[in-house]
Amino acid sequence: MRVRTLVIYITIGFVAAVLALIAVQYMTRRNLEELIGANESLLDEYRMSSGLSHQADSTSRAALAVKINVVDQSGQRVLRWNLYLTVGVLALLTAVFAIIIGRMKKQAELIGQLNTSERKLKEAVLVKENFLANMSHEIRTPLNAILGYTHLLQKKKLDADTRLHISTVQQSGETLLAIVNDILDLSKIESGMMRIEHVPFDPGALVHSVATMFHHRSAEKHVPLVVSFDPAIPETIVGDPTRLTQILVNLVSNAFKFTEKGEIKLQVTMTGGDGDGIELTFGVTDTGIGIDNERLETIFERFRQAEDSTTRQFGGTGLGLSIVRDLVHLQDGHIALSSKPGEGTAVKVTIPYRTAMLSELSRAGIRGQAQHPQRPGLRVLIAEDHVINQGLMIRLMEERGIVGHLAGNGHEAIEMLRNASFDLVFMDIQMPGMDGYTATRVIREELKLTIPVIAMTAHAMEGEKEKCIRLGMNDHIAKPVRESELDRVLASYTKPVSGKNSSANAFRVIDLNYMREISHGDAGYEKVVTEQFLHIMPRELEALSTAAGKQDRSEVRRIAHGIKTTISIMGLNALLDEPLDILENKTLNKEQMAVPVEQVLGICKEALGEAGIFYRQFQKE
Repeated sequence: MRVRTLVIYITIGFVAAVLALIAVQYMTRRNLEELIGANESLLDEYRMSSGLSHQADSTSRAALAVKINVVDQSGQRVLRWNLYLTVGVLALLTAVFAIIIGRMKKQAELIGQLNTSERKLKEAVLVKENFLANMSHEIRTPLNAILGYTHLLQKKKLDADTRLHISTVQQSGETLLAIVNDILDLSKIESGMMRIEHVPFDPGALVHSVATMFHHRSAEKHVPLVVSFDPAIPETIVGDPTRLTQILVNLVSNAFKFTEKGEIKLQVTMTGGDGDGIELTFGVTDTGIGIDNERLETIFERFRQAEDSTTRQFGGTGLGLSIVRDLVHLQDGHIALSSKPGEGTAVKVTIPYRTAMLSELSRAGIRGQAQHPQRPGLRVLIAEDHVINQGLMIRLMEERGIVGHLAGNGHEAIEMLRNASFDLVFMDIQMPGMDGYTATRVIREELKLTIPVIAMTAHAMEGEKEKCIRLGMNDHIAKPVRESELDRVLASYTKPVSGKNSSANAFRVIDLNYMREISHGDAGYEKVVTEQFLHIMPRELEALSTAAGKQDRSEVRRIAHGIKTTISIMGLNALLDEPLDILENKTLNKEQMAVPVEQVLGICKEALGEAGIFYRQFQKE
């Protein structure tokens, strides 16, 4: 029961008591007035009878006696009413306060029950998280070896039969990994921790890769997959390619699952746009069994399929469409489904994207080149207890010209760091003796080393990266280790061994290493992107300052996200990613927002000055 209800009960009881007391006073006053009036009349008669006693007779004395008796009865009646009303008021107050105490006791019991249920809920959530983390680790550890070694085997010269067998193992491993990811994605979405990336990617290449995934299945079922891609769509857009791939793979996989004849269409069209923003619609149409109209409402529910027999006949967990819907909504998109039994199903997904800027185009282009950049002379310590994963990591290091050194647990890693110097540490989280968290704490607190420590874990739960960073690590990669992620980490936390382009770090704020890396010595490109930075950055800073002054949080988020792209060409991400992340992802009041805004403005203004000095070098040539 709420406090407001208790206050109402107390107020009602108080008012009732006051009214009862007023009534007692009123009735008592009237009775007393009658009694006083009767007594005065009696006294007058008594005086008259005393003054004229010689005239009194027996009749007058009898009348006087009657009047005295009436006065006595009236006084007794007043006393009784006063007693009755007093008892009544006390009983009323007792009842009201008994009700209030009873309600308060019941409220205390309900609060106790609520606390108990909340504690049990937290315990259940913790058990679920631990179960998912352990399941993820236990399944992903062998999967890491299976997928890693099959990927290495596919690079060898193999006969057609052996290549087919290895490809089958690879596909089976990817399927199992997809099921694990579905379960983990469901947990992330439920906890609100699923994050959407904003990186440049080629939508045409992505759709082509999705279609390629289903070539074998299409040939096997004799159901062609017809792809239609709108040529007006830009070559590079900014969004989350991983989640888009997940959405399309789920939809196309469902279409193949329920289609035995006919064809499946994957159509991608640009349905609208505003400035730099565009909307892409992805339509997947099949000629399969279809769905009844009354079942369309439940098709997106978790662990539900159109028919109870669908799981037995076609397989699946019933999670795919539910996850697709949630992923679409997380990207501010919408999904529509229409179907007719026996004719097929059509699903349309519309998601907003942004066209990529020049610096993003350059970055996207570089990602497609040189899959394994060579880093000769780099010394990397790999703390990993699983023998198979040790061999895999050493092989991946060798492909990149890196010298890898192995430690079987945290104790061995600490001893090796005491006795030798390394450029980078890959640290497994779960190891016997000393785990990765403890080893990292020793590295930071006892050895006082600032060497980059990268967590390697099969715990794929969202929030694991933040936990690793909070405990002293620099970054996190999940198992199975993806080579693109490995290359990203190596590029982010190691420097080229050679001394070329040492002048790139001559400035205090801007870092031209990234620009020099992608320009390959093209001075014309460096001049263009520097000119763009000098032209765009002041406008974005002015817009950020104005939006912050107006407390326009949505505009601040949009501008902060755009600034991340603009500053990348000048190597400012290391300085500005943290304040820009705060502005983009957190809800701040005016005072809280002022600190990161001033930080961004100060660093960017200094960067503009240095970029101007760098740009003038081209004008002298």
